[in-house]
Amino acid sequence: MALTGCYAFMKHVVTLLNLLYLAFGILLMLLAMWLWADTSVTLSMAEDQASYYTGVFLILFVGILLLIVGFLGCAAAISESQCSLVLYFCLLLTVLVAQISAGIWMYSNNDKLKDLVKYTVQTTVQTEYGAIPERTETFDAIQTGYQCCGASGPSDWAASSYNNPVLITLELAITYAERPYKIPASCCKDITQCSAEDLSGVVSGPISDLLYSEGCTEKLLYITQRIMLMFLVFLVAIGSVEFFGLVLSLILCCAIRAVNTYKH
Repeated sequence: MALTGCYAFMKHVVTLLNLLYLAFGILLMLLAMWLWADTSVTLSMAEDQASYYTGVFLILFVGILLLIVGFLGCAAAISESQCSLVLYFCLLLTVLVAQISAGIWMYSNNDKLKDLVKYTVQTTVQTEYGAIPERTETFDAIQTGYQCCGASGPSDWAASSYNNPVLITLELAITYAERPYKIPASCCKDITQCSAEDLSGVVSGPISDLLYSEGCTEKLLYITQRIMLMFLVFLVAIGSVEFFGLVLSLILCCAIRAVNTYKH
């Protein structure tokens, strides 16, 4: 005996909810692929790139899990299978608990994330730029894309290992205040207009107007906080839908059990 009345309506609602889970799963998978492919993403500046890619794989895993839950939920609702609904309920509950845990972890570690961004940007500017090709390419993309220069400004490059050859050569010849340093071309607002003179500076001296004057740290912090907020809103939104799906699936399971008992 098929479900009728309100229970039949609930079955269609559960099916629609699971189509939403399928859409959310696809969105998460696309987000993971974007984070993997886009080297200018803020979090790719993490000191430990393994942690970054672990996070990307985790997002991909959740997306795949949502796809599985969505397919299973649609099949369970359409077939009115009690066992499938129980399995669906358990999987969806696991996903919801994992999302709540992830949201709590992100909120409680917000300050640590800020410190990590500050540390990694500073480390990249001081010691890694010019020495590690991947970091150099990534930071060039960030400076160009976010229209910034250095950690707090162009003068940060004076103390960077990017300038060590120049500093060592001139260290005994001039005072620190007059020491020249070079600035990456990605700091230039329009590379076609920047000359070699524009891409160099003197400690405590003025910086060319053709260079970005803002540092990258504050911009990256702002972008990171926006990404975190958007992700938390996404978790709350999908979590609310999932909770609604849990309640409806439980009601459906009880209704199917009652129908099966009546048939026998």
